[in-house]
Amino acid sequence: MRWTNYFLHPGDNRYYVFTFREEEHAERFGIALEKDGIPFERNEKEFGVPRTYFNKALRHNHLLHADIRKPFIENKGLRWTMLIVTGAMLLLAIVGAFSSKAYGQQMASKFGWELAVQGRVSMPFEIAGVESHIVSNDTLTATWNPLVSQSFGVRINNRLRDSWTLGTGIMWIRRNYSIVFDYSNDGLSTPLNTSDTINLLRSMSYRIPIVAETRVNLGKGYFVTAAGGVGIEFSPSDVFVNEYTEGTNDDPSNPPRDYEAYLGRLNDLAAFPFMAELGIEKQPKVEDPGFYLGVFWSRSITDDYWTEAKWDSSKEQISGETIRGSFASTMAGIELRILLK
Repeated sequence: MRWTNYFLHPGDNRYYVFTFREEEHAERFGIALEKDGIPFERNEKEFGVPRTYFNKALRHNHLLHADIRKPFIENKGLRWTMLIVTGAMLLLAIVGAFSSKAYGQQMASKFGWELAVQGRVSMPFEIAGVESHIVSNDTLTATWNPLVSQSFGVRINNRLRDSWTLGTGIMWIRRNYSIVFDYSNDGLSTPLNTSDTINLLRSMSYRIPIVAETRVNLGKGYFVTAAGGVGIEFSPSDVFVNEYTEGTNDDPSNPPRDYEAYLGRLNDLAAFPFMAELGIEKQPKVEDPGFYLGVFWSRSITDDYWTEAKWDSSKEQISGETIRGSFASTMAGIELRILLK
């Protein structure tokens, strides 16, 4: 099973093959290649493109699919709900920014609403479950290593009573990974062992948190807070990156090779992570914003991402390998909020 509509030609690895299900889509792709001067061979709805033109052809392939792809949230009700929640968060942020009562930083409300702007840095803490994901077969091992990642967003809380709040908001999340490809084949005339790395693959998602928070008064406006809840997370697209090592054609221990990594969402609708937060906050005053500094942890209830790693070489006696896996994403790190009452 292929996750993408392109792959190395099984009989001639000097070419990539692009395939389409619809004749209209194939026609549009062919026209785009011709306009950009990209050479190709066509067989009905399949296109053979030289590897030297792969990146240019891939760009046209992405542009075509961006135009014909269905919305990542097909349900109109759910899509409008997300847009309304996002719009409400932005509206509240604007109102808070321009409120004269707090010199652009306070939003008064008789309903006990509190607004916060937040930023997070997720660290690869193995002790918190943010660990490498390894997929392997007899000859190829792909190791997905989480890197430092970032999140930004807006949180709005409704203070039900002095020590309890119920909150939601919207967050933009960027996850970063490096992928190591270890290929080992002792069955060749000259045993081959190589290790190659894709230094950075980025994915993006949006999360709507639903959290309950309690706090303990430390005095002088400081509180210890603890929160827990679930999130609704959407990933707008799958991601892909490829690299190559030139190697040496005459050196069987270091042949030319290509390697690719794919990361995509398992569920077209959404993922549902558990979330926990712990920190210290300084309550905002009439004219001065407060702050929150703490730690956070989240993990998807089930596997929410699929992975695919491909390795191939132009040497005829070496066969390419493709391995796939899935994992539940985990994030843990440090969070800073600016609190606006």
